[in-house]
Amino acid sequence: LEPAQLVSELQSSSSFPGEIKKVPVNYKKIHSDVPYSEEVVQNCMQETLNFFYFILTNREDTDFILKDVGTLAIRGTEVTMAFCEEFLLSLNKSAYVVEKML
Repeated sequence: LEPAQLVSELQSSSSFPGEIKKVPVNYKKIHSDVPYSEEVVQNCMQETLNFFYFILTNREDTDFILKDVGTLAIRGTEVTMAFCEEFLLSLNKSAYVVEKML
């Protein structure tokens, strides 16, 4: 499935609060940030989306570890995100904001 098809499938079979903003994936931009060809980047992202779709449609528990960002945990119908402290600090230097999110 293509990314747009995945979003459409998930929206038709799931309940989401409010509107979901669709953002096209910019493979060229991502390719410019990593030492891999655009084709490798696109294939890797497509496989990740396919796996994510499989997990969601089969209601399996999993963790997606996003390097230097945090961990997206899916347990049944609950989804939580645990952010790395360094990532939060990079977003806002305010200790108050970081304390509230930790």
